[in-house]
Amino acid sequence: MSLQNQEIIPTNCLFSLKAVDFTINGKKILSDISIDLEPGVVTGIIGPSGAGKSTLLSLLNKLLSPTGGEIFFDGRNLSSFPSQELRKLVGMVQQRPHLFAGTIRYNLEYGPKIWQIDYSDEDLFKLMSKVALPADFLDREIDGLSGGEQQRVSFARSLANQPCVLLLDEPTSALDIISSEIIENTIKQLAKEGMKIIIVTHSLQQTQDLTEQLLFLKDGCFIEKTSTIDFFKKYDEEEIRTFFKSKTEGK
Repeated sequence: MSLQNQEIIPTNCLFSLKAVDFTINGKKILSDISIDLEPGVVTGIIGPSGAGKSTLLSLLNKLLSPTGGEIFFDGRNLSSFPSQELRKLVGMVQQRPHLFAGTIRYNLEYGPKIWQIDYSDEDLFKLMSKVALPADFLDREIDGLSGGEQQRVSFARSLANQPCVLLLDEPTSALDIISSEIIENTIKQLAKEGMKIIIVTHSLQQTQDLTEQLLFLKDGCFIEKTSTIDFFKKYDEEEIRTFFKSKTEGK
């Protein structure tokens, strides 16, 4: 299966959360979260540090499982998905990359081989170009890359599985300005191509530039779902800054 013949097609994938709780070590992180996420818009998850944003994102591809309530993906209970199958459909890029030892090629081909997706070198070069990695990096070892380059490999590796949804957990928080701009431009382009994207961010600029709707969490509770435009109209500047004041994501 060649990249030349593959397009990112707008999907009817839908997350629906029904009274979702998450508790760990006796501490409740999320409480009674009930929301529906429609396809077709880039959704941002925002809130003060400790609101449970990363936890919520991790529940959506079974890195964590809810301790109460149910989550549905495209009308199917998330618990019925084998984890590997779900993570093919729902890719995730975390704040810090977790890559396999070896080359960029090895990392990009790992997931597709499981799903019998064959990539030519040209296809791999196209994946790399999406995140502004040079073609001659393909056979470079991961441990010789900078942090920004590793994060871009992580992004390309998620795309290699041809997911229909992409979850992004503060994907640029540890990057320099140039690498951040590359990732942000990639997100914008993927959204134009129809990729369903959900992003946790502490960045005011990213929220305004990348998202169309927002989920606002506070103290583990769902406060509201609103369009990005309406959110910035509703709250004054001082209130908004409290939502984005910390670079450390609470779990």
